[in-house]
Amino acid sequence: MNEIFRQRVNAYFKDDAEKYLDLISKPCTQGFFLNTTKASKQQILDLIDFPYSSSDLTEYSFYHSSDGIGKTKVYELGLIYPQEIAASIPSTKIDTKGVKLVVDLCSAPGGKTINVLNKISKDSICICNDVSYKRALTLSSNLERLGLDNVVITSKDTKELSYQLENYADLVILDAPCSGEGMIRKYPEILYDYSINNINNLASIQKELLEDAYRILKCGGQLLYSTCTYAFEEDENQIIQFLNNHEDMEIIDLGNSYSSTLKGTIKLSPLTNTEGQFICLMRKTRGLSHSINLLKPIKEKIVDDFISDNLNIDKYYLYKIDNRYYMSIIPLPDLKNKIIRNGIYVGDIINKRFEPNHNFYRSNSLISKYKYSYDLSNEEYDKFISGNEIRVNLENHYYQLTYSGLSLGFGKCSNKQLKNKYPKGLRIHN
Repeated sequence: MNEIFRQRVNAYFKDDAEKYLDLISKPCTQGFFLNTTKASKQQILDLIDFPYSSSDLTEYSFYHSSDGIGKTKVYELGLIYPQEIAASIPSTKIDTKGVKLVVDLCSAPGGKTINVLNKISKDSICICNDVSYKRALTLSSNLERLGLDNVVITSKDTKELSYQLENYADLVILDAPCSGEGMIRKYPEILYDYSINNINNLASIQKELLEDAYRILKCGGQLLYSTCTYAFEEDENQIIQFLNNHEDMEIIDLGNSYSSTLKGTIKLSPLTNTEGQFICLMRKTRGLSHSINLLKPIKEKIVDDFISDNLNIDKYYLYKIDNRYYMSIIPLPDLKNKIIRNGIYVGDIINKRFEPNHNFYRSNSLISKYKYSYDLSNEEYDKFISGNEIRVNLENHYYQLTYSGLSLGFGKCSNKQLKNKYPKGLRIHN
């Protein structure tokens, strides 16, 4: 045990310090939450085929101890997202009534974004950002699997984004990079390089990120700040300093503080049968509110013809990033550059021919709009996710493929043979 950390544990947990030290020698908790944008809670629970148990901390998150839930039907269908219970709590504390624009500054891999998208209306926009391009691609993949499409994904420096979106957002999420003390059971190597210097360096980064979040927030908007550490420098003291610098910000009281020393905030740990998480929700009480600049949609006949041929839809917005085509049911903001995704990735024009993308057939917004759809049987489902073709009595066309009415992907029927278009990287070979 790192001696510096042991000393700090006494300050964090006081009379419960020894109990905490005993608990971190135990296995970490595992959890998942439900994607209720796709199906109801009961529909999802009815499809789960591995053991799970409920949590008294949140209605839609559950404990599990199973290996390989990433190969289950509920995972493939985008009905669950693996995330430890504590990390699922912050997003449940937000009042999403009237929220039209969400900005998640450090979004990847996407758990907190996805939890918020479970709650906001489908005509709201979520701008998901991660400065790491690789992590932003992982985020995009996770959102695609869950069918979440009212999103713009960027890979920008947060300062650039903050000036583009100044005084725009109803909600800003800042799940800040931190020293990770709360994840020691999962990543014990955290203690190898543990130091006060590292904590102070991270606190400086968090301070800058909080300023960027503040700039984006409109009057009346909410700011959710969270970390997975217990360090006062990164949690309570960070917030106190921020509030001292911004008199127009106030804490929204979240009630039960557990081990937090700052009233209205929450701090979870193995003592609450979770991993570590600090949660603070704030509101901007004064200041300006701006409208967002919208991206100008385009016309592209070959793409518009494909959409018209495949969807029953009256209005949509078509966008282009490099040579990729995207669509949205609602107009999207103009963020200029470093954009990875603008809504639903429809597909690409290759050799003057349009090739649809998997994302187009996973969309929750489009689920009831496809003209050509086919629901797979159990046997056909197993064949499809393994990458095999399926013999069907259908006319030649692209088909949205579903299982129990839930979108899974697509195939192209030719001569009664449904050619498999499930991405090779997602296929499961039993």
